[in-house]
Amino acid sequence: MKLKLVAGVTAASIGLVGAPAPAVAGPEPGRFTQVDEYLNAYAEQNDLPGLAAAVIGPDGVEHKHLRGVDGNGDPITEDTSFLIGSIAKSMTATIVMQLERQGKLALDEHVSDHIDFLPDGDPTIRQLLTHTAGFTIADGIAAADRYDNEPGAIRRAVESLEHSGTVDEYAYTSADYLVLGAIVESITGRPYGDVLKSDLLEPLGMHDSAADEQAAEDLPPGHRFWWGQPVRHDPDFDESGTPYASVTSTLTDLGTYATAQLRGDAIPADIREQTQQSWVKSSKHHYGLGWSVTELHGKPIVHHTGANPGYFSHVYLVPDQGRAIVILTNAYSEARGPSLVAGAGDIWRILEGEDREPAASDAVLSALSWILTAVAACGLALAVLSLWRPAGRRRRFAATAACLLVGAVLWLLPGFFGYDLRALRIWLPDGAWALIAGLVLWVLASLLWLLPAGTHHRFTHRAPTRSRPAPHTARSLGLS
Repeated sequence: MKLKLVAGVTAASIGLVGAPAPAVAGPEPGRFTQVDEYLNAYAEQNDLPGLAAAVIGPDGVEHKHLRGVDGNGDPITEDTSFLIGSIAKSMTATIVMQLERQGKLALDEHVSDHIDFLPDGDPTIRQLLTHTAGFTIADGIAAADRYDNEPGAIRRAVESLEHSGTVDEYAYTSADYLVLGAIVESITGRPYGDVLKSDLLEPLGMHDSAADEQAAEDLPPGHRFWWGQPVRHDPDFDESGTPYASVTSTLTDLGTYATAQLRGDAIPADIREQTQQSWVKSSKHHYGLGWSVTELHGKPIVHHTGANPGYFSHVYLVPDQGRAIVILTNAYSEARGPSLVAGAGDIWRILEGEDREPAASDAVLSALSWILTAVAACGLALAVLSLWRPAGRRRRFAATAACLLVGAVLWLLPGFFGYDLRALRIWLPDGAWALIAGLVLWVLASLLWLLPAGTHHRFTHRAPTRSRPAPHTARSLGLS
């Protein structure tokens, strides 16, 4: 893959120069070389066809790393478009806080104060922003990836929502931000994508970012993984998912957005303060309004990852240093998620003087598609074996029960990972088709084992039919 490195780019090239950032010491000489080495290893370990990354400091862009090609085979540049996934949630939170600042909503108002088509539950806007509204991960997955670009897409998605969780209990889910998108549409009287463009993207100078199907026409295909290999994936845009995931951007534009979230007046300081503080605090989760909030080496870290089928992104802010790290890739799988997520934090640690290596992928998810393929092959083998099975009724019934048990486990497996089969086909395509094949083959094997003994032999080894002699009539014997 072609490698292109650009360092020392000025703040003007990122499109936004804000108020003075905190005075901090810059990275030690040679650290950006280590960043490049890390990103090369990161791309190779995760089989990424293309990657774009930037380090933004108090005075603007300090370093860029552009590597590989997009889904059309063109070199990755700072203006290549990627889907940015759940980073869109922080944009929705910013839009909501703008409306709150204008007096058009209050965070403690309920959903029913603005829309009347949420099927169940009536959380507050604050609960939606902090993922404590009572929607579950499964509720969000069931309403996501609709690829609906017709007028009213967000409303239709909201109308399909289930509300199966516990209010005031943290559960990260896209359902919350889907409902927020519907509230924004209700207040403004405009499609959410139009509001996002006119009230945030355009004022920030993010002219190459898109929030609707027409504007996203130039998005290059991403890549999903089939048995460990990246395969080109050209997804449809999904305007019903714009409030939480369906936004495209470039390294330049997302760098502009990260800078605006650190300093300046483009996003008012009071909005940044409210969205970037931790409203949900527990031993496992710290979440602001559209941002994950944590602490590393005594410094607050504000960040969010984003994943779409075929793309991964990460915006990582260190407000005390006025520094941000942006990563965009054109490939994604759930198995590679832990490694991809660790990248931005690892880069910041390298800049702080640490030595880091890319994290490992999830071993279970990496093996899952191969395991399901092997299970499907076993189902095929048992179906064939049934042709020569023992004749005993007890053994036939035991084999049938065992096959049905395996089929039931396969049927229930997606739910164990929090997916339905439709979502599994989108996010883990190889595993989904291996699971479908396995389910069909194991149920087929159960039916074949249930057939009475000898049935297959009669079907496949039917004795040849003997021709009967012509009847001997009395006339033919000369007796008449």
